Amino acid sequence: MRATRLLFPEINRTAWEEFEIPETPAAHSVVARSICSLVSPGTELAIYTGAHMGFSLPEPPFPLIPHRPGYALVGVVEALGSAVQGLEVGQRVLMEAGHGTMAVADTRTHAVVPVPAGVSSVHAPLARMAGIAFTALRLAPPQLGDQVVVLGLGLVGLLTGQLFRLAGARPVLGADRLPSRLRLAEAFGIVSVDTSREELLPALRRALGSRGADIVVEATGSPALVPPALDSARPGGSVVLLGSTRGLVTLDAYSLLHRKAVRVIGGHETALPFDAGHAWPRLRNLGLALDLMAAGDLRTDGMITDDLTADQALTAHDMLRDHPEAHLGVMIHWR
Repeated sequence: MRATRLLFPEINRTAWEEFEIPETPAAHSVVARSICSLVSPGTELAIYTGAHMGFSLPEPPFPLIPHRPGYALVGVVEALGSAVQGLEVGQRVLMEAGHGTMAVADTRTHAVVPVPAGVSSVHAPLARMAGIAFTALRLAPPQLGDQVVVLGLGLVGLLTGQLFRLAGARPVLGADRLPSRLRLAEAFGIVSVDTSREELLPALRRALGSRGADIVVEATGSPALVPPALDSARPGGSVVLLGSTRGLVTLDAYSLLHRKAVRVIGGHETALPFDAGHAWPRLRNLGLALDLMAAGDLRTDGMITDDLTADQALTAHDMLRDHPEAHLGVMIHWR
């Protein structure tokens, strides 16, 4: 059986690619018919536009172009390999798989988890973004009452703020310049810091007071936000670089790091193992994210701003590139 999926054959171009679905899945593989998939406005868009740091490295961390985008898809299981356990044909699953009409994933390296009955297929892919957000929480767990700042209120930033609140941080502040994202943050219990009319550091200092933040999470990947993230942390505090930084950073290491004894934590999600070797591996975090969504503790209402049909899929990345302020969660519906 043949299916189609998205491909970046070159920077700033999306095309369709046909691929073959095996009649008999490999032992550890899951084959699913796609319902919908979420476009990642971070790594996925950075690869599409050529902004990913890997393009400037002599040895990129993974092949960049051509690239098959997508890693947050919900589908219905159509076939299972002989070694796959805990899943059934006909079951809805969240998969780390690319955008396309069908999906195939190896369960040894890519997450495939059941979607609870209380989570809609449209919102379930957001749990994949929450899995990224969990990295900051696991690497810099807060104490009850810690002040936390999240820089950037995109999908990952909004979910990060909520997770730190669930873990006992108070207050959790979220900084952004877009009114729509600030309104969502407030609805989720995050104290909004509007940077559209005031510089980031003065706004944070006024909101935090003299003590500074116990934990700062940089969730945008902007090199320009790393120095203010360090500056707004209290002496001995922690800064998590959750967003993949899109360039080199220039900073006063003596003042911002050495004198303050600030702990800087690299927050790429691969800092946590996939399914073993850690109390909270990525696979377990993903399942917890879905459970929290089903219980109403982790909210996603208002985070999907665009619903595209499969016929419109080729326009998704151009939308995010050209008008990032107008789009937050872009969902492609394959049925």
